[in-house]
Amino acid sequence: MVPSGFTAPPPWPALRADPIVDALRRFVSRHAQECCPAPVAIAFSGGADSTALLLAALQLWGAGHVRALHVHHGLQADADRFAAHAQRLCQAWGVDCSLLPVQVELQRGDSLEDKARGARYVALTRAARDRGCRWLLLGHQADDQAESLLLALLRGAGSRGLAAMPEAAERHGIWLGRPLLGCAADALRELLDAQQVPYVHDAMNTDPAFRRSRIRHELLPVIARLEPGWRNTLARSAQLCALAAQTLDEVAQRDLRACSVPEGLVLSALRALPDARLSEVLRLWLEQAGLRTHSGQIDNLLRQVRATARGAGKLRVVSGATTVLRHGRLLVLDVGGT
Repeated sequence: MVPSGFTAPPPWPALRADPIVDALRRFVSRHAQECCPAPVAIAFSGGADSTALLLAALQLWGAGHVRALHVHHGLQADADRFAAHAQRLCQAWGVDCSLLPVQVELQRGDSLEDKARGARYVALTRAARDRGCRWLLLGHQADDQAESLLLALLRGAGSRGLAAMPEAAERHGIWLGRPLLGCAADALRELLDAQQVPYVHDAMNTDPAFRRSRIRHELLPVIARLEPGWRNTLARSAQLCALAAQTLDEVAQRDLRACSVPEGLVLSALRALPDARLSEVLRLWLEQAGLRTHSGQIDNLLRQVRATARGAGKLRVVSGATTVLRHGRLLVLDVGGT
């Protein structure tokens, strides 16, 4: 029985969702080697995009093969209402829905948006894995992809940042999939509205305090007037950047293997690399050690590695609780920072 105070949506088998189901089928076809059709987890916020994705998943696989996961951050006044809506809609459609409470702990200098996103992904991937799912599907669509690219551009990001969101990627032992990256946001909403399928509206999406919101409501309308096919154009740029980033990663992997010994990295081998490749090796090495870096740290470390060729005996770069040190002919990590 659906709880009182909730207008039940039309039964999902009776709804028209052909464009979304087609997008999901194409996604499955492109990733047939990794795709496992059942069970599949859906990150379900209750908004229009995740509602459209949930509907498509139901029509493709049926309710018995879909697990809805709703993250409850408690970061805004409507969080309880969003959670209640998600649970009620899933109950009306016969979908298993799990509520995932998440606490976001901030330290000085942390971005609330970044920390909340990280905590959300950890909770979602853990819950998907616990429920026997190989895939966690996310409702990001073409407008989200364009916004991510523009945000990265305004941050001065390189090819990795400008690649925006990948259609499929493995994270924490789970495959993350974004089947709707080719779908326009307004088309998804129009399809739901035409059939009276309820969804929630997140006030943060229109809050000018968030840069993404201002890009969505102020910048994208201007771009749309200049370039009617902006979704495809920006998506193509992101794809080209993703290919460039993949090539950089492949070269960095080879260089890292050539510079590595069990104890650390050989300084003479590092110095033999051009600056661009040396930067990539240092970034990858620290990344594999679980450290988050920024360009300033990498540039500083590169300068100190180069200085060892001129007899500089000391080398010390601190990243959190980890220190990068020179130990004779090697560059090593001191995890304790001592």
